[in-house]
Parts: sequence; structure tokens; C-alpha cells
Amino acid sequence: MPLLTDPARTDTPDAPAADGTEPPRAWRSLEEWHAGGPGPEAVSREHPPGAMLPPEGVARRTFLQLATASLAAAGFSGCFRQPPEKILPYSTPPEGLTPGVPLHFATGLEWNGRTVGLVVESHEGRPSKVEGNPLHPASLGAAGVFEQASLLGLYDPARAKTSRLQGVEAAWSTVRDALHKQAERQDGGAGLRFLVEPTGSPLVQALYARIQQRFPSARIIPCGEALTDGSREGTRLAYGRALDVVHDVGRAVVVALDDDFLATKRPGNLRAARDFVNARKPEAMNRLWVAESTLTLTGGFADERLRMRPSQGVALMLALAAEVGAGLGAEAPANPARGVTPALASGLASLRVPPAALTDAQRAWARGAAKDLLAHRGQGRVTVGERQPPRVHALAFAMDEALGNAPRLLEPVALPEANPEALGTLLGELSDGRVDTLIITAWNPAWTMTVDPGFPRHLERVPFRLYHGLHEDETAARCPTFVSATHPFESWRDGRAPDGTASVLQPLIAPLFPGAVSEVELLSVFAGLESQSPYDLLKSLWRERSGAPRDFEARWETWLADGVIPGTQAPPARAVLDAAAVVEGARKVSGLEQAPQGLELSLVLDSRLYDGRFAGNAWLQELPDPVTKLTWDNAALLSPATARSLSLEKGDVARIELSGQVVEVPVLVLPGQPDDTVTLALGHGRERVGPVGQHVGVNAYPLRSRSAPWGGTLTRITRTGRHHALALTQEHWSMEGRQLALQLPQAAFRAKPQALHSLQEDGERLYPPTALLKSERHQWAMAIDLHRCTGCSACMVACQAENNVPVVGRDGVLKSREMHWLRIDRYFLGDPDDPGFITQPVACVHCEAAPCEYVCPVNATVHSDEGLNQMVYNRCIGTRYCSNNCPYKVRRFNYLEYPQREPLTRLRQNPDVTVRSRGVMEKCTYCVQRIERARTVARSAQRDVREGEVVTACQQACPTEAITFGDLRAPESRVRREHEDPRHYKLLNTLGTRPRTVHLVRLKNPAPKGGA
Repeated sequence: MPLLTDPARTDTPDAPAADGTEPPRAWRSLEEWHAGGPGPEAVSREHPPGAMLPPEGVARRTFLQLATASLAAAGFSGCFRQPPEKILPYSTPPEGLTPGVPLHFATGLEWNGRTVGLVVESHEGRPSKVEGNPLHPASLGAAGVFEQASLLGLYDPARAKTSRLQGVEAAWSTVRDALHKQAERQDGGAGLRFLVEPTGSPLVQALYARIQQRFPSARIIPCGEALTDGSREGTRLAYGRALDVVHDVGRAVVVALDDDFLATKRPGNLRAARDFVNARKPEAMNRLWVAESTLTLTGGFADERLRMRPSQGVALMLALAAEVGAGLGAEAPANPARGVTPALASGLASLRVPPAALTDAQRAWARGAAKDLLAHRGQGRVTVGERQPPRVHALAFAMDEALGNAPRLLEPVALPEANPEALGTLLGELSDGRVDTLIITAWNPAWTMTVDPGFPRHLERVPFRLYHGLHEDETAARCPTFVSATHPFESWRDGRAPDGTASVLQPLIAPLFPGAVSEVELLSVFAGLESQSPYDLLKSLWRERSGAPRDFEARWETWLADGVIPGTQAPPARAVLDAAAVVEGARKVSGLEQAPQGLELSLVLDSRLYDGRFAGNAWLQELPDPVTKLTWDNAALLSPATARSLSLEKGDVARIELSGQVVEVPVLVLPGQPDDTVTLALGHGRERVGPVGQHVGVNAYPLRSRSAPWGGTLTRITRTGRHHALALTQEHWSMEGRQLALQLPQAAFRAKPQALHSLQEDGERLYPPTALLKSERHQWAMAIDLHRCTGCSACMVACQAENNVPVVGRDGVLKSREMHWLRIDRYFLGDPDDPGFITQPVACVHCEAAPCEYVCPVNATVHSDEGLNQMVYNRCIGTRYCSNNCPYKVRRFNYLEYPQREPLTRLRQNPDVTVRSRGVMEKCTYCVQRIERARTVARSAQRDVREGEVVTACQQACPTEAITFGDLRAPESRVRREHEDPRHYKLLNTLGTRPRTVHLVRLKNPAPKGGA
């Protein structure tokens, strides 16, 4: 069938091109073709004399293949053209640089005060890919979505490029001179304030201490209310002082209350997810109890999930504690050294929950969870999310202590500690005019501060206010003096993991914008150390801390190479539980006598934009939310029952009112959402963030208040009559009776392991089977274990970064033109109001009998002798027959010229992967560039490729090691073992495609009826 003119074109077949040449031609109409082809005039017009026509007797498909090959050869001959000027190769190459061979550098990324260790790949001095550091305790080789997408933030063309002093553009040296005058003040810093984010960096903390020493009256105030964590205040209530808690969730029983520890929204969650799935072996499974006020990935993984309203968290924890205390009774293990006495059990047992506070189902869940914890003393854990109040956290600590599951307590890593009282005092000082100099290094406080204190208004009363940031954002607009910041990959720093392990964060590249400075350089001016570079300060600090040994230089080089400083874990805190204070605080809880009334608002940190700091990152904007599958927006999430009662449907814009504040936001109906609960993500609706994220979504920060930072009872929610189209990548949630993403109870699978046999056998096929597995060459294959996959989406961003996958924008997603090579399907199981929930990664499965291959008229999609289904881009003419014939729907058509021409964007692209232009089909390649790289290394060493030497991008990023790749021919390979595992099955195997990627069924471990 002939190719038709792109309907988006504005030129006509008869109109000349802009340069006067003849424009592309197309058939006038489909009717012309169906009528028997064009007439003589049309033929002469479409094929003038000399045009290449199929020779007589040559099939059209054969002709197209020959023509495509000729065009490809002509294209190659035109590529190798040198510039007219004289050019010379390297006479002395830079040290350590071999063109075409990437280098890898250990570094890290700090956010929320903790550091995740990374290894960054660099091509000829350009950072091009972020991976996890296997030696770092917070990453263990994995990398979440924020860490992966940080690379795009480095090359963001919307970054601030210049600084200014009192509203006038100025060089950093000029701003520094002005800061010198501020640092020479003689009042001891009485009017000097620093608004910072808590940090684990020993170097920055040392600078804070030196500043405080030079200016005793100055104050350093932590900021970041979006990072409010009830755990820190919970330890203060339970143990008498603020401590860090490292939750070990690799236990036999885990009870989670509003704690989404399987998502990658916090630095410690990469390690938590790995520990949890490692304890969830199919042959000896743990059990997960989850109660939550919005559907999360952790809730989807739960064996026993409970929906609750946000305000019911306190009552539910009281009920759980009472059941645990009653079950312990006189058998409570006494441990006075940790504050555990029989009185603790009796105190917990004495707690009472009014009948109206909880439903029968919620009380039954509490009884079952308590019974399970009691049956596994010393092997359980109770975790609580950051949005729950401190009393709930304190009760969780008390239960763990009483059950012999003592939490791992550490001295605080991130300093200064978040302190709402100090922040309130600062606001009073701003209002009274007692602050003359305010230095802001915290991220965008004018955006994140709660609405009632009026921080932006008070900020303008400060005569000299300086903001240090990556972007000219909302806070920068209110500060006449602004200093552009370096990206974390452009500056020297150090940091600490959640367990306190220190690491050196080394730069990968010189600052792309010369005027940018690091936070260390800015603080050094006030510390009186500006004569020393950040590198010198950092090295001197660690030389002093290590005792200045003779071999320090060797140690320093090792620390840089490994990315960790050994022996620097935070010491365990010596803390004794104040059982009486915990029980007394729990007894004073009020407001539980009546059942919750009205609709409740639940504010959450966004899974992609966090608190809004990643709103300018196109990879994260287009990444589907792992639960809702929503891109480029946020929405008010409602349960089906609540949506029906309010007469609201998907896309309807609702007006939400809370404590005098109003926002209008579109609605999305989500199965599994608690009834009478409206969930809304923070971080959207930014006003100053660059072209990518500006005015995308709705700003929910006005709905926060100091007394209720995570929501409250809504005043009203009404329809506006308007509609907003939501860009979803998955509109359906049912498998429609097909066996796609499978999960089974563990007991049922053990009783009948042969239940999957029909899904493991190959179906009938039209063509004879291939004999690839009998070949002497490698046979590449993949296995995806749904039992380990949490659906966190780290693999999607890793694939995008590795393979130069473009973003298409909101309009493109609305047209179903998203380009992700790997997608994560999400399905609900059972009752739509309270369903089960499962995720399934799907990419090209590299069928041995691939339906795409025998319909391509130009042989653009072919099979290799190593089992890969390959795409030859310079053959593809865009018929899209292969996509139509693919039952897995994993092929992506490049409708437009998506690769941006911005120079900075080109810098971050992987040079080992072709950047596709408009009009070709693309898909997963099993990271063939990594296969070839490993093959090259093996050949140079005169050996074969070894097991585990080829690691795909998605496999390397996965926090839970759910993806396995390797040689199916190798007898001892892990991928072969998983292909032979009784839990494996072949997706859509009845079609006879013989996929090289298999999935392994997820098992569940529900509690027996009547309890654990």
C-alpha cells in the first residue's frame, strides 16, 4: 500500500518547497489507489522519467528491500565528510581517556538529608548514565527514579546561568565582595539568619559550626516542611530525645501503617525494598500487613491490606497496641535496660478505643496483625509513615520493644534537626523586622512553606536577602540577590547514608555555567575560609578526622574510587524507652468518641516530583505514576463509591475548600482508594520552573497549614462543570479474563504446582520452530520475577536514559504516542472498591517466532543468531505493520522529531545508541550495545563472555533484583534457572510466539482465617 502524506503537513503535493525544490509526493486519495491505482497522468506525476520503478518480474517487497538498502548505503557515504578546515587528532590524549571507552566515577546524591551512593558513567568527560554503587549501604547497586533522572537535571537548559546583586546582574566575585561586608559585622550576627535544609554532610555541618562560632548571635534554621517526619518527634516522645530510626523490614512479619517503604521516595527505601523481598522467598515467605489512607505500591504488595481514613491512623494503632499488650500479659519479656517491663504490657493492654472510631473490619485487621506479631516475637516490625503524628510512632516503638523487636536507633545523621518551633520564631522575627540579612540555601521555601504564616510576605521585609538555587524559581523571584548553584555532579561535597556511612561526592564535570558556585563556597565566605577551595576543605576535614595517618593519600584515593569511607557508620544510640510517657500520651488522645464525619483530604509527596523540586524534569513529568498511570498532572483521587456519591467522573474539575483555602483540580477515580478520602499530591502547579513544568498540574500547597500539614476535614467539594483531559498511559485496569499478570496464594501453588504447565508450553505456530538453542552462540534471554517486582518504575527511567528514549509531552501522551520502551502495566483484581493490585513490567519479549518479522515489507525487523529481535532503523519505512501484528504492543513509532536540538540535551545522550529520527519503529533491544561492549572486552582478553558480564539497564537499576538477564545456553546461568523455575510462565503463550522473556508468578501469604 502506498504511503500517504502526513495529515499534519501544511504543504500540498503541488506546492513547491521553501527552497524551490520539488516537494514530496503522495497518492491523491485512498479511492485513487483502490480504484486500481493512479491513472497515466498520476503515474507520470509520481514517477517522472528516470524514477526508480520495480523492474518487470520483481516482487514489490523485494524491490522495497533493495531500494532501502541502496538509500542506506547512499546515506552512509554522505556521513563521512570532514570539515574544510585542517583538523588534527590528539597528540597527547587526556590522562585515562580512551575515545569510545566510558569511564565510571563513584559519587552520590543527597536529598532529604541523606545520601545515596552512585556510580556515574562518563563518555569523553560527559556524564551520560547514573547507576547505583554496589558498595554503598543505601543503594547496593540500585538507583531509584530520582537518582536516574538527576542526570537530566544536570543538562537542564532552564538552569540559572547568572547571579545578581540587589536586582542587578553581577559576577560571583562581586556578590562575594558584598558578602564580605556582611561577614565583617560587629554585632555577633544579631540580625543574621541562615535558612537551610537538614544535611548529613560532615563538611557542611563543620561550616555551620564555624559560622556559629564566628557569629554567636546568628541562627541557622532548618527548613523543609514537605519533609516533616513524625518519626523524629516520635523518638523524642518515646526515648526522650530525637533519634534516627533505621527500620529493618527483612522480618517474618511486617505491619505498616501508612508507610510506603517499597516506593523509592526516600533515600533509605532502596535498601528497605531489597531487604523486604529477600525475606520473602517463595519457599519461606514473610507476611505483610498494610493499613493505608491511599493506595500505594506497598499496599499492592500486602498480604492483608486495609483501607482507612487518614484520621483513623491513631485509633487503629491504639487498637493494635491494646491487642499486643493483652496478648503479652504476664509473659512480656522484661528488659529494664531498654525500658521493657511487665508494666509496659499492662499499660498497652489498658488502652481503649471507642466503638465508633473503627469499623468491625478494621478491628479484625488489628486483631489479626497483633496475633501474627505475637506468634513471631523477635522476628517482626511495626513501621509508621512520616505523615502520622508522633504518638503513633511512639506506640510503634513501644510495641517493637515489648515484642523483642527493638528498633535500630542511631544518633541523628541530618543536622540541624527540623524544628517547627525555630521556624515559627524566624517568621516572628521577619515580621518584626529583627532580621537584616537572610541567607537561603534551602530549596524554594517561598513555595513549600505553609500558607498561614505568610512567609513570602514577611520575606520582603528583610533588607538583604540572598537565595542560592539551581533555578530562578519562586523564592528567587522574591530575593534581589541571587547566586546560581552548581549541580551535585559539578561540585565537591560529602554526605552520609541513612545508617551514617560517609562518602565523598566528587564532581563529574566542571560547572556548565561558569558563574555557578556550590553551597560550600557560599558558606565558606561567612566561615572565613573562602581562600580554600571546596576540595581542599573537604580533604583537610577528612585528614583531620582520620588522625592524619601517613597513608592518608592512599586512603583518600581508595575512598574516591569506592565511594564509601569505611568504619563511619553512626554508632547505635543508647536509649531507654520511657514506657510511662508513651502510654500516658496514648491515653490523652481525644476526638475518637465519634465516627469520622465528612470528606477528608490526604496530602502526599508526589511519586515523581517529590515536593516539586523535580517539576522541571521531563523524564519524571512523563513517567507514569506507578499506581494511577497519570503523567503531566496531578488529580484528586476518589474511590468509586465516593465519586458516585459526589456525581464526579474522571476528568471532572472539582472545587476543594479547606480552612478558607480553595483549589480546583481534576478528579481521577481510583479503585482501592478509601471511601470519603480525597488524596492529592504536592509538588505540581509550579509558577517558575522553566518551560517543562511551568503551570503543569495544580498547586496543593495552599491547602497545608502548620496544625495540619498533611490535610484535614474538607469544608466542601463541589463540581465546577469544567472538564480536564488527563494524560494516562493505561486507561483500563482489568485483565478481561486473560492470564497476564499472575499472582497465587502460596498454599494453593504448593498444593498444585502443575497449575502453570499450560502457560509454560509453546502454543501452535504457523512456521516451523527455530533451532537457535542448539546453536553454539550465546542465546540471550530475560526473566522478570513478579514476586520481587514492586512496580517502582526505576527500570523505566533507566531504560530511557540508557537508550536515548525521547519524551513526547502531554499532548503526545493524550494521543497514546508515549515512547517508553519498557512499560509497567497495573491491574486490579476482584472487588473494584477494595481490589487486589499487581504490577507487571513489559517490554519486547524477543519472540523466537516473532509476528512482527514476517509482515515487515523491508526486513527492518529481523532475528539474530543469538535470539534477539533486532530493528534496523535505516531500513524502516514506517509502515507500522510490525506494531499492528505485535500482540504485546511494545513497539513505539517515532511520529515526530522528538530529540531536542538543545546543545545541552545532546551532551547527555548515550553515544553507543543511535538517536532515532522521525518515521521509524523502535523498541527494547535487550541493551544490545552492552552485549557488544562485553563481547569486545572478552575478545580482547581472548575468552568468552562470562555469566553476569552483560547487565541490562533495567536489570542494573532494579532495587529488588526482579530482572535477570543472561545466556540461556549456559547451564549454570541464573536466567536459565528462572526459565526452568516452576513459577515461570510465558506471556500470551497460546499464540505460539515463544518469548525469550518469561515472567514468574507472584505468591501471596494471606493470614489463615481467624488470625495469623
